[in-house]
Amino acid sequence: MKTYDLLKTALNVSSTRANLISTNIANVNTDNYKGKRIEFETNLKEAMDKKQFKLITTHPKHLGRPDQNLEPRITSNNQTSLKENGNNVDLDIEMVDQATNGLYYQALTAQMNGRLKMLNYVTTH
Repeated sequence: MKTYDLLKTALNVSSTRANLISTNIANVNTDNYKGKRIEFETNLKEAMDKKQFKLITTHPKHLGRPDQNLEPRITSNNQTSLKENGNNVDLDIEMVDQATNGLYYQALTAQMNGRLKMLNYVTTH
């Protein structure tokens, strides 16, 4: 997966995560609602830890394409419940996750902007 594709996927994951967090917050008092999460970074880290990436490089600092397609996965924990009504959404955790995701999105957009500026520089000079 090229760096651009990985950044694009991460931005899509962040957008989906924001929607899931909003849905979780909106359903904080809904009977039997189970909060949803999206998993991506953990899968990416596991793939990197297992060295499932075969690096094809032209320079020591270049990253190559991984063998597998890392897809985000939406999960829901149906086993727990924080309230008597069967709901397992913790508003405090959702608010922290929302703030964290906002910072994550900002970092990703800064990375993407840097890549695009670099590409623009290379194509115009």
